[in-house]
This record gives sequence, structure tokens and C-alpha cells, in this order.
Amino acid sequence: MDGHPEKKAIVVVEDNEAIAELIKDLLNAEPDYQAVAVNDGALAIDVIRSVKASLILLDIGLPGLDGLQVYDMIRDDPTTKDVPIIFVTADPANREFQKRKIHDYVAKPFELDVLLARVAAVCRPSENKVRDNGAEG
Repeated sequence: MDGHPEKKAIVVVEDNEAIAELIKDLLNAEPDYQAVAVNDGALAIDVIRSVKASLILLDIGLPGLDGLQVYDMIRDDPTTKDVPIIFVTADPANREFQKRKIHDYVAKPFELDVLLARVAAVCRPSENKVRDNGAEG
């Protein structure tokens, strides 16, 4: 039995370098996560595929492709369409969120504990693994 589950790969897509580094360092300080930061929407798509992301933290205001375009591309790609996405945005009332039925976001400025709690809720290990060993009582 493996007592150490594989770390969850989290891609932080944020063009503000200070915010990106803060989030990445916060997540990498946790034993269950391995975070990488990307500051460009087009590059983010490639990184998300290559690291087999378990979660994407996505800003809207990005150079090149904006966060909503990245979101649409991720959802249209069969290899990434099921990856959870949490928007990290200064504009949580964005009308595009309503159009796309996006409800998962953290508003900037955010508390680090709130962000970590949201990430933990999405990345929670499956409880089925506990029951899959076939042993009873």
C-alpha cells in the first residue's frame, strides 16, 4: 500500500508575477500539491496538458488569450474538459461568468486561507480509495 498519494498538479494562470508567485509558493508549501505558474493564456493550454493538471487557478486579464478564452479552449478539449477551474478575479460580477454558468471563483483581493480552502475542497482525495482495499472491520 502506498501511504503517499500522488501530488495534485495545479496550474496557476496569472499575469501578475507577484500574485502568481504568492499563490504558487502557498500551494507548494502544502504536502499534497505541486503548483506551476504561467503568465500567458496560450502557453497555459500547453502547460495544462503537459502536467496533466488536477486544478487550474485562472485569471481573466491575461496577455494574448484572456482567461475566458482559455476557459473555453480547456472545456472544448476532450483531454482537459473535466479539469476543475477556479477563477481568481477582481471582477466576480463579470457577465461572461453568468453566460458560461461559472460559479467557482475567488475574488481579488483574497485571503490566503480562503484560497487554500477552495483548492482543498476541489482537490479532496477520493473517499473511495479507503473502501477499495476490500477489507471490512
